Amino acid sequence: MSDKVRFLMSFRARLILLLASFLLLTIALVILLDNWARTRAHHEVAHQSREVKDAVNDGFGDFAEAIGIAVQNLSSEKFLYRKLEDGEITLPPTVEHIIVADKDGKVADSTVPDMQETVIPVPENITTQEGPVDPVEGYLPIHGEETQTYNIPVYTQKGWNWIIIVTNPKSINRKIDDASLALATKSRELANIRLISTTALLILALVMAVAIGVSFTRPIQELARAARAVAAGNLDFQVEVKRNDEVGQLATTFNEMIVGLKSKRELEERLNQSERAAVIGRLTQSVAHEIRNPLNVINLSIDHVNKKYAPEDAARREKFTQLLSSIKDEIERLKHLVNDLLNYGRPAQYAFETVDLRQLVEETLALLRQQADMQGVAVTIDEQSGPASVRGDRERLKSFVSNLAINALQAMPSGGHLTAQIARHDGEVEVKVSDTGIGISEESLSKIFEPYFSTKQSGFGLGLAVTRKIIEEHQGRIAVESQLARGTTFTVTLPAADEKKSTEI
Repeated sequence: MSDKVRFLMSFRARLILLLASFLLLTIALVILLDNWARTRAHHEVAHQSREVKDAVNDGFGDFAEAIGIAVQNLSSEKFLYRKLEDGEITLPPTVEHIIVADKDGKVADSTVPDMQETVIPVPENITTQEGPVDPVEGYLPIHGEETQTYNIPVYTQKGWNWIIIVTNPKSINRKIDDASLALATKSRELANIRLISTTALLILALVMAVAIGVSFTRPIQELARAARAVAAGNLDFQVEVKRNDEVGQLATTFNEMIVGLKSKRELEERLNQSERAAVIGRLTQSVAHEIRNPLNVINLSIDHVNKKYAPEDAARREKFTQLLSSIKDEIERLKHLVNDLLNYGRPAQYAFETVDLRQLVEETLALLRQQADMQGVAVTIDEQSGPASVRGDRERLKSFVSNLAINALQAMPSGGHLTAQIARHDGEVEVKVSDTGIGISEESLSKIFEPYFSTKQSGFGLGLAVTRKIIEEHQGRIAVESQLARGTTFTVTLPAADEKKSTEI
């Protein structure tokens, strides 16, 4: 990829191109808005000019209509004011009064009753020839007000007369004022539209700028969150890469760093586990030999006690012998546990037989009842009837039940409830061991079956690891559910005895 192509695909080039496009778009929108406002203003001025012209034309039309009324009434014997009162005539909107006078100004007819037979000032330059003449403007006091008049000379059979039109300029001025006001209103509306449009355009520009900023900074924010997650120790994720620019390259490099850190952590964990396993292996090998001899001595001593100190009473002797037998069984289980510690990681030797799992659970929990009573823990065994036999090594199966029960007691130092449930369904036997103890954190749940992992201050962390190995060797499975401060439930599922042929390994 050439430097030019790389630059065009870079974050910097895209940002510059985007900002330049946005600037050009803004300028184009402003120009279009200004042209639109100018065009609208031009149309409004032309429209209002037509309105004013129409108002003036209306005035001239009213003027001609008033002259016609006066001329028609010259030959009538009824005065204009009578006809006006009787509703026979109606003055045009822009005409206030109509007056007919002779050439000397003597009023012969009028729409004003008190002006009959009065003399009013009229122009002296009345024409002596027939034909149209231009009106002469003047002023005439009527009802105490000075009104504007238009004096038109008219030649009739009676000679020359003046037709005086007293106009009402307020109507024309009102139309003109209305047109001017409408023009001013439209101008203000256009100004407001331009202001609002410009403001909206600026707001849109701001919103787009924010959106662009967010879209450009979101990948960086995601990288920042990813960096904080890595700093907190979380390496089980990958940053999504959707870009080919500098940010995309940075995300790719970041993912490579996460993979490297994760590989390094796993290597360190394996190394630490190997070192711990080596130390514990050496320790268990040295301790196991020392444990075996005391266990043999205890075993022989129990036989001696059983023979020499057995009670004479048959019932008490049976109970005494049963108790010593249970102790011998536990010593034998401890021997197997020592061997497990010595031989962990190598295939164990199992003696498979048909085992009543319900009876085995009852026997195992009976050995722990004394410890449970001391801690204030109530032990309950499900009384559901029916066969619950499996094929397996009795001592190994007893060991996994004991491990789960002991863990449950250790989780309830201040009392609680331990429940064991045994049920068969769908060709499998299911054992549930539940407690109401302190619970297991979500982080530890995924590690509790790993060798040498322990949430307790003491111990090697092999109990659950050995338990899972025993169950898997019996073609079973184990699951755990737990909530902090509410308790834990281990569920073990094994094939039922009639679903599996007897096998010896």
